[in-house]
Amino acid sequence: MINYEHKTGCSSFRALSIVAAFALALTQMGCDSAIRSDGMLRLRMGHVYEVNSPTHTFGAGQLNAQLVDADCEMELRVYPASQLGSESELLEQLVAGEIDLAIAGPSFLAMWHPPVGVFDAAYAFKDLEHMLRIADGPVMQPHWEELRRRFGIRVLGTWAYGVRHITGNRPVRHPDDLQGFRLRMPASSVWQATGRALGASPMPIAFSEVYMALQQGIADGQENPVPVIQAKGFQEVQSYLSRTGHVQSSVLVLINERVWQRLSEPQQTALRQSVAGLGDKVLSGIRHQEAELLQRWKRDAEIQIVEDVEVAAFEERSRQFFREGFPFSDLYLQIANER
Repeated sequence: MINYEHKTGCSSFRALSIVAAFALALTQMGCDSAIRSDGMLRLRMGHVYEVNSPTHTFGAGQLNAQLVDADCEMELRVYPASQLGSESELLEQLVAGEIDLAIAGPSFLAMWHPPVGVFDAAYAFKDLEHMLRIADGPVMQPHWEELRRRFGIRVLGTWAYGVRHITGNRPVRHPDDLQGFRLRMPASSVWQATGRALGASPMPIAFSEVYMALQQGIADGQENPVPVIQAKGFQEVQSYLSRTGHVQSSVLVLINERVWQRLSEPQQTALRQSVAGLGDKVLSGIRHQEAELLQRWKRDAEIQIVEDVEVAAFEERSRQFFREGFPFSDLYLQIANER
């Protein structure tokens, strides 16, 4: 089955401060992870998403072709589907210079720089377009710079991952409907907080075990973008899809800063433009898949679609929940107020 989700807790992030320090030391030694052959610069990228996921199909899988078309003497080999390790392991490799680029979810980078966790906080953003504007705009630039300065990781761009909705065996229209509701959420602290913000009792169940947990009634429901729900077959063991739209989910395209500095200006331009252009294709691909699946589910009654969700009640509860006590609370209110 397709595994779209950000994988959490695979390695200890406490060790990453040591890795980061080691990587910064390598900077002084001139460590070079990029390989030159016949005048062509060859780079390596790793990510955890399957080859038929939107992240790869519309994005990472097309990146090398874009660079070849740009005629910038640069090639990229992409290793999808956790071929080089889990998401946390890929970030360790990226910091250490063992790979050149990676794709990761915000909750992982939040382990290093906590304000980034705002991207996985409920109702921070109005929609995917709003999320992408904030990610690429002046609000987040100081935070991306902090990651670059402290850990040698440059954010090349942000891609949409999808709008997350709740499935369950009863409809969810109001936060009160989630009282005592065992909602499976990713294990990171930000995601668990988002579950509580919605009014649920979040459960950190491994993504590979969610289907069985739903089937056996261990969890009452789960939340994910529509294409992920379809890919994992969750609609087979859930009766309702409640369109809460609580997180405008994203992934970040990252490059090792030392590798970036070794690129020529035309190569940097080609890479930036390719990542930005493919981000547009990822967004449109996700939108198309979601619309197509929702239409099919309504037609074939595979799962009942709950449209009359009181989103304003969820938004207000989440805003009160995140307004203080979190390392991203000020940033959360700043972004939410722009809505």
